Amino acid sequence: MLKARIIGSKGIDAIYYKDNPQRTITLERCIASVFTNDKDPLRKNLEDIIRLRNTSTHFVVEEHEQIYVGLFQACVSNFDDKMLEFHGRRMGDAIPPHFLTLSMTASPATPERIRAKYDATIAEKFLFDENEIAQERILQDSQRYASVMVTELALVKSPKSADFTVRYDASSEKPMRVAKVFQDPSTTHPLSVGKLISHINKSLRGRGITLRASGAEKPFTQNDWKLFMNFYNLKSNPEFAYAHSNGASTTNYTYSMKTVTFIVDTISTCPDTIIDDLKNALKKEKR
Repeated sequence: MLKARIIGSKGIDAIYYKDNPQRTITLERCIASVFTNDKDPLRKNLEDIIRLRNTSTHFVVEEHEQIYVGLFQACVSNFDDKMLEFHGRRMGDAIPPHFLTLSMTASPATPERIRAKYDATIAEKFLFDENEIAQERILQDSQRYASVMVTELALVKSPKSADFTVRYDASSEKPMRVAKVFQDPSTTHPLSVGKLISHINKSLRGRGITLRASGAEKPFTQNDWKLFMNFYNLKSNPEFAYAHSNGASTTNYTYSMKTVTFIVDTISTCPDTIIDDLKNALKKEKR
Protein backbone atom coordinates (compact mmCIF):
# COMPACT_ATOMS: atom_id res chain seq x y z
CA MET A 1 0.00 0.00 0.00
CA LEU A 2 2.85 2.39 0.87
CA LYS A 3 4.65 1.62 -2.40
CA ALA A 4 1.46 2.48 -4.29
CA ARG A 5 1.37 5.77 -2.39
CA ILE A 6 5.01 6.50 -3.29
CA ILE A 7 4.43 5.64 -6.96
CA GLY A 8 1.40 7.94 -7.03
CA SER A 9 3.29 10.90 -5.55
CA LYS A 10 6.88 10.43 -6.77
CA GLY A 11 6.72 8.05 -9.72
CA ILE A 12 7.56 4.38 -10.06
CA ASP A 13 11.34 4.90 -10.01
CA ALA A 14 11.08 6.03 -6.39
CA ILE A 15 10.36 2.50 -5.15
CA TYR A 16 13.61 1.09 -6.61
CA TYR A 17 17.16 1.48 -5.31
CA LYS A 18 19.14 3.76 -7.61
CA ASP A 19 22.19 1.50 -7.46
CA ASN A 20 20.10 -1.67 -7.88
CA PRO A 21 17.09 -0.99 -10.15
CA GLN A 22 15.96 -4.63 -9.89
CA ARG A 23 15.27 -4.35 -6.15
CA THR A 24 12.48 -2.39 -4.50
CA ILE A 25 13.03 -0.47 -1.27
CA THR A 26 12.40 -2.01 2.13
CA LEU A 27 9.34 -1.53 4.29
CA GLU A 28 11.42 0.66 6.62
CA ARG A 29 12.35 2.95 3.71
CA CYS A 30 8.70 3.13 2.62
CA ILE A 31 7.60 4.12 6.12
CA ALA A 32 10.26 6.85 6.40
CA SER A 33 9.31 8.19 2.95
CA VAL A 34 5.56 8.36 3.56
CA PHE A 35 5.43 9.10 7.30
CA THR A 36 8.21 11.65 7.64
CA ASN A 37 7.49 12.54 11.29
CA ASP A 38 9.48 10.00 13.33
CA LYS A 39 7.46 10.95 16.45
CA ASP A 40 4.14 9.99 14.81
CA PRO A 41 2.42 7.24 16.89
CA LEU A 42 1.42 5.49 13.65
CA ARG A 43 5.07 5.30 12.52
CA LYS A 44 6.20 4.18 15.97
CA ASN A 45 3.54 1.46 15.86
CA LEU A 46 4.92 0.12 12.59
CA GLU A 47 8.53 0.31 13.74
CA ASP A 48 7.81 -1.68 16.90
CA ILE A 49 5.90 -4.35 14.96
CA ILE A 50 8.81 -4.59 12.48
CA ARG A 51 11.21 -5.01 15.41
CA LEU A 52 9.12 -7.97 16.59
CA ARG A 53 9.13 -9.44 13.07
CA ASN A 54 12.92 -9.15 12.85
CA THR A 55 13.45 -11.14 16.06
CA SER A 56 10.62 -13.63 15.54
CA THR A 57 12.86 -16.54 14.54
CA HIS A 58 14.39 -16.90 18.00
CA PHE A 59 12.44 -15.03 20.64
CA VAL A 60 8.71 -14.92 19.91
CA VAL A 61 6.50 -17.10 22.09
CA GLU A 62 2.72 -17.44 22.26
CA GLU A 63 2.49 -14.99 25.19
CA HIS A 64 3.72 -12.18 22.94
CA GLU A 65 0.10 -11.91 21.83
CA GLN A 66 -0.82 -10.28 25.14
CA ILE A 67 1.87 -7.61 24.58
CA TYR A 68 1.27 -6.85 20.93
CA VAL A 69 -2.46 -7.36 20.36
CA GLY A 70 -3.06 -3.63 20.95
CA LEU A 71 -0.34 -2.72 18.43
CA PHE A 72 -1.69 -5.17 15.86
CA GLN A 73 -5.24 -3.82 16.24
CA ALA A 74 -4.03 -0.25 15.86
CA CYS A 75 -2.03 -1.28 12.79
CA VAL A 76 -5.11 -2.80 11.16
CA SER A 77 -7.14 0.34 11.91
CA ASN A 78 -4.33 2.60 10.66
CA PHE A 79 -4.11 0.61 7.43
CA ASP A 80 -7.86 1.01 6.93
CA ASP A 81 -7.60 4.78 7.54
CA LYS A 82 -4.67 5.26 5.17
CA MET A 83 -6.23 3.13 2.42
CA LEU A 84 -9.17 5.54 2.47
CA GLU A 85 -6.97 8.65 2.70
CA PHE A 86 -4.36 7.61 0.11
CA HIS A 87 -6.35 5.47 -2.31
CA GLY A 88 -10.04 6.15 -1.70
CA ARG A 89 -10.73 2.52 -0.79
CA ARG A 90 -12.53 1.27 2.31
CA MET A 91 -11.36 -2.10 3.56
CA GLY A 92 -14.91 -2.80 4.72
CA ASP A 93 -15.92 -2.93 1.03
CA ALA A 94 -13.46 -5.77 0.39
CA ILE A 95 -13.36 -7.52 3.78
CA PRO A 96 -16.26 -8.04 6.21
CA PRO A 97 -15.81 -5.38 8.93
CA HIS A 98 -15.72 -7.95 11.75
CA PHE A 99 -12.52 -9.37 10.25
CA LEU A 100 -10.84 -6.03 10.99
CA THR A 101 -11.25 -6.64 14.73
CA LEU A 102 -8.64 -8.92 16.29
CA SER A 103 -9.19 -11.14 19.30
CA MET A 104 -6.75 -12.35 21.94
CA THR A 105 -6.89 -15.97 23.04
CA ALA A 106 -3.79 -16.23 25.21
CA SER A 107 -4.24 -15.95 28.97
CA PRO A 108 -2.20 -13.12 30.53
CA ALA A 109 1.03 -14.55 31.88
CA THR A 110 2.85 -13.39 35.02
CA PRO A 111 6.64 -12.89 35.11
CA GLU A 112 6.90 -15.93 37.38
CA ARG A 113 5.05 -18.10 34.88
CA ILE A 114 7.21 -16.85 32.00
CA ARG A 115 10.45 -17.59 33.87
CA ALA A 116 9.20 -21.06 34.82
CA LYS A 117 8.10 -21.90 31.27
CA TYR A 118 11.07 -20.65 29.19
CA ASP A 119 14.83 -20.58 29.46
CA ALA A 120 16.45 -17.47 30.90
CA THR A 121 17.35 -15.82 27.58
CA ILE A 122 13.83 -16.05 26.11
CA ALA A 123 12.12 -15.17 29.42
CA GLU A 124 14.19 -12.02 30.00
CA LYS A 125 13.76 -10.91 26.39
CA PHE A 126 9.97 -11.32 26.71
CA LEU A 127 9.82 -9.38 30.00
CA PHE A 128 12.01 -6.63 28.53
CA ASP A 129 9.70 -6.34 25.50
CA GLU A 130 6.62 -6.31 27.73
CA ASN A 131 7.99 -3.48 29.87
CA GLU A 132 9.19 -1.48 26.85
CA ILE A 133 5.82 -1.70 25.06
CA ALA A 134 3.93 -0.83 28.27
CA GLN A 135 6.06 2.30 28.73
CA GLU A 136 5.67 3.25 25.07
CA ARG A 137 1.87 2.95 25.32
CA ILE A 138 1.89 5.39 28.24
CA LEU A 139 4.25 7.74 26.40
CA GLN A 140 2.31 7.70 23.13
CA ASP A 141 -1.18 7.72 24.69
CA SER A 142 -2.64 7.29 21.21
CA GLN A 143 -5.11 4.92 19.58
CA ARG A 144 -2.84 5.05 16.54
CA TYR A 145 -0.05 3.35 18.51
CA ALA A 146 -2.07 0.77 20.44
CA SER A 147 -5.79 0.10 20.46
CA VAL A 148 -7.64 -2.49 22.50
CA MET A 149 -11.33 -3.18 21.91
CA VAL A 150 -13.03 -4.63 24.97
CA THR A 151 -16.19 -6.73 24.89
CA GLU A 152 -18.12 -6.30 28.12
CA LEU A 153 -20.85 -8.47 29.61
CA ALA A 154 -23.47 -6.99 31.91
CA LEU A 155 -26.55 -8.35 33.66
CA VAL A 156 -29.70 -6.42 32.77
CA LYS A 157 -33.23 -6.85 33.98
CA SER A 158 -34.85 -6.60 30.57
CA PRO A 159 -34.03 -9.35 28.03
CA LYS A 160 -34.92 -6.88 25.28
CA SER A 161 -31.75 -4.95 26.15
CA ALA A 162 -29.50 -7.99 25.71
CA ASP A 163 -27.76 -9.49 22.68
CA PHE A 164 -27.98 -12.94 24.26
CA THR A 165 -29.43 -14.35 27.48
CA VAL A 166 -28.41 -16.69 30.32
CA ARG A 167 -30.40 -18.05 33.23
CA TYR A 168 -29.81 -19.05 36.83
CA ASP A 169 -30.31 -22.75 37.49
CA ALA A 170 -29.64 -24.29 40.90
CA SER A 171 -29.27 -27.74 39.37
CA SER A 172 -26.70 -26.68 36.79
CA GLU A 173 -23.23 -28.27 36.92
CA LYS A 174 -21.76 -24.84 36.07
CA PRO A 175 -23.17 -22.30 38.50
CA MET A 176 -22.97 -18.59 37.84
CA ARG A 177 -22.47 -15.90 40.44
CA VAL A 178 -22.43 -12.10 40.37
CA ALA A 179 -19.38 -10.22 41.60
CA LYS A 180 -18.67 -6.52 41.79
CA VAL A 181 -15.30 -5.71 40.24
CA PHE A 182 -13.18 -2.59 40.12
CA GLN A 183 -13.40 -0.77 36.80
CA ASP A 184 -10.36 1.13 35.58
CA PRO A 185 -11.61 4.35 33.93
CA SER A 186 -8.43 4.53 31.83
CA THR A 187 -9.73 1.38 30.13
CA THR A 188 -13.52 1.90 30.22
CA HIS A 189 -13.54 5.69 29.65
CA PRO A 190 -10.18 6.56 28.05
CA LEU A 191 -11.20 9.51 25.85
CA SER A 192 -10.65 13.19 26.51
CA VAL A 193 -12.91 15.62 24.64
CA GLY A 194 -10.21 16.15 22.01
CA LYS A 195 -9.77 12.42 21.39
CA LEU A 196 -13.55 11.95 21.44
CA ILE A 197 -13.98 14.53 18.65
CA SER A 198 -11.12 12.95 16.67
CA HIS A 199 -12.73 9.49 16.90
CA ILE A 200 -16.12 10.86 15.86
CA ASN A 201 -14.68 12.54 12.75
CA LYS A 202 -12.70 9.39 11.94
CA SER A 203 -15.81 7.23 12.28
CA LEU A 204 -17.90 9.61 10.16
CA ARG A 205 -15.28 9.49 7.39
CA GLY A 206 -15.06 5.73 7.62
CA ARG A 207 -18.82 5.35 7.25
CA GLY A 208 -19.02 7.90 4.43
CA ILE A 209 -21.24 10.26 6.45
CA THR A 210 -21.08 13.99 5.62
CA LEU A 211 -22.11 16.27 8.48
CA ARG A 212 -23.75 19.58 7.55
CA ALA A 213 -24.96 22.69 9.35
CA SER A 214 -26.94 25.47 7.68
CA GLY A 215 -26.50 23.53 4.46
CA ALA A 216 -22.67 23.63 4.56
CA GLU A 217 -20.40 20.62 4.95
CA LYS A 218 -18.37 20.65 8.17
CA PRO A 219 -16.37 18.47 10.57
CA PHE A 220 -17.65 17.60 14.02
CA THR A 221 -16.34 20.30 16.40
CA GLN A 222 -16.20 21.04 20.10
CA ASN A 223 -19.30 23.24 19.77
CA ASP A 224 -21.15 20.31 18.23
CA TRP A 225 -19.99 18.15 21.12
CA LYS A 226 -21.48 20.68 23.57
CA LEU A 227 -24.80 20.48 21.73
CA PHE A 228 -24.93 16.69 22.11
CA MET A 229 -23.66 16.80 25.68
CA ASN A 230 -26.28 19.33 26.79
CA PHE A 231 -29.24 17.97 24.83
CA TYR A 232 -28.70 14.31 25.79
CA ASN A 233 -27.20 15.09 29.25
CA LEU A 234 -24.32 12.73 28.46
CA LYS A 235 -22.29 13.55 31.57
CA SER A 236 -24.99 12.06 33.78
CA ASN A 237 -24.85 8.68 32.01
CA PRO A 238 -22.11 6.42 33.48
CA GLU A 239 -22.01 4.39 30.27
CA PHE A 240 -20.79 7.50 28.47
CA ALA A 241 -18.96 9.63 31.05
CA TYR A 242 -16.72 9.03 34.05
CA ALA A 243 -16.32 11.80 36.64
CA HIS A 244 -12.81 12.22 38.06
CA SER A 245 -13.10 13.97 41.41
CA ASN A 246 -10.22 14.47 43.85
CA GLY A 247 -12.12 16.53 46.38
CA ALA A 248 -11.57 19.82 44.55
CA SER A 249 -14.38 22.07 43.44
CA THR A 250 -13.96 21.07 39.79
CA THR A 251 -14.70 17.67 38.28
CA ASN A 252 -13.02 16.39 35.11
CA TYR A 253 -14.70 13.92 32.79
CA THR A 254 -13.44 11.29 30.38
CA TYR A 255 -15.61 9.36 27.94
CA SER A 256 -16.11 5.85 26.60
CA MET A 257 -16.11 4.59 23.02
CA LYS A 258 -19.86 4.06 23.49
CA THR A 259 -20.15 7.85 23.40
CA VAL A 260 -18.52 7.90 19.96
CA THR A 261 -20.86 5.18 18.70
CA PHE A 262 -23.93 6.91 20.12
CA ILE A 263 -23.10 10.28 18.54
CA VAL A 264 -22.13 8.83 15.15
CA ASP A 265 -25.27 6.66 15.06
CA THR A 266 -27.39 9.69 15.95
CA ILE A 267 -25.75 11.84 13.28
CA SER A 268 -26.26 9.10 10.69
CA THR A 269 -30.06 9.37 11.06
CA CYS A 270 -30.10 12.95 9.72
CA PRO A 271 -26.58 14.28 9.02
CA ASP A 272 -27.87 17.27 7.02
CA THR A 273 -29.98 18.73 9.83
CA ILE A 274 -28.93 17.21 13.17
CA ILE A 275 -26.77 20.18 14.26
CA ASP A 276 -29.44 22.74 13.36
CA ASP A 277 -32.11 20.60 15.02
CA LEU A 278 -30.17 20.38 18.30
CA LYS A 279 -29.51 24.13 18.32
CA ASN A 280 -33.19 24.89 17.80
CA ALA A 281 -34.28 22.36 20.42
CA LEU A 282 -31.93 23.79 23.05
CA LYS A 283 -33.12 27.34 22.29
CA LYS A 284 -36.74 26.28 22.78
CA GLU A 285 -35.79 24.52 26.01
CA LYS A 286 -34.19 27.71 27.39
CA ARG A 287 -37.27 29.78 26.47
